[in-house]
Amino acid sequence: MARIVAVINLKGGIGKTTTVVNLSAGLALKGARVLLIDIDAQGNLSMALGVRARRTLYEAIVDHKPLTDLRISARPNLDLVAADESLLLAQQAIAGRADWVRVLEQLVRPLRSEYDFIFFDCGGSLTVLNQNALMAATEVIVPTTVEPFSVRGLEKLIAQIARVKGSTSVVRAIIPTMVDPRMKQSIELLAHLNRTYGQLVMPPVRVNVRLSEASAVGKTIYEHDPRSRGALDYAQIVELLSKAWSFQPKQTAPASPSSSQAHPVAPAARPEPVVTGGGEVQTNVCPNCGHTLQRATVAGYRITYCVNCRYRRQELINGS
Repeated sequence: MARIVAVINLKGGIGKTTTVVNLSAGLALKGARVLLIDIDAQGNLSMALGVRARRTLYEAIVDHKPLTDLRISARPNLDLVAADESLLLAQQAIAGRADWVRVLEQLVRPLRSEYDFIFFDCGGSLTVLNQNALMAATEVIVPTTVEPFSVRGLEKLIAQIARVKGSTSVVRAIIPTMVDPRMKQSIELLAHLNRTYGQLVMPPVRVNVRLSEASAVGKTIYEHDPRSRGALDYAQIVELLSKAWSFQPKQTAPASPSSSQAHPVAPAARPEPVVTGGGEVQTNVCPNCGHTLQRATVAGYRITYCVNCRYRRQELINGS
């Protein structure tokens, strides 16, 4: 059964959609079957993936259409149910229903056996649909910038999750985004997050203009610039979450002609996936803290890193 992941923060402009796109794309490159559901009326997820959808989530909520009729293939292994401004009207329709808090849960239930992961891209406030996403979610991922207002808002969001879900155990990861290691405030607030939330805090995603460029041209960061800092940072998070979720891609038989039409096979010239590897390097220990190092292979680089103290080293596979 698919893990249902709500990517949420009550503050806008902190990289939620960028995180959804690049986490899901990394998982898809590793062989996971992923469904993205945009529940933000701005509909940025379609633009970030460079696709146009004629049908949206509005039809599922208001017209009771199944999601299977509304999803489109955005990439191999990666499907999308899009949204637009009509979702504002859909939220009004939900509010009048007796089962208003379970609408999304009921919609995705028939699809859980078809996917490994279902991601909700949530809006920047506690809307009716965001509460639905929290109720349906088996996991919650919280991107946050390392700014005073964002860090303070994170505390309120964690408390809200506890009220909706009954506990905070569903919070799987906190992802610091737009981190500038040259700024003293960023380093101090990042240290505060690590002290407060411990192992929930993922390695930071550094400031990188390539990430915003990729969204503007409708590409994932692995397609736009696989050797950028943004690609390396998100790929490392994909590796850590894959290990936490114990994800192993299933071996599948060659696709039949009918299935290849639904999910077109990539051309032969397409490079190998840029997100691979994972697992312990038994012979290496961290020079800082002595913990066992982890490894990942990303876009021609071999990355060695420590999940305890955040030590990281990267080198080209074909040379130092």
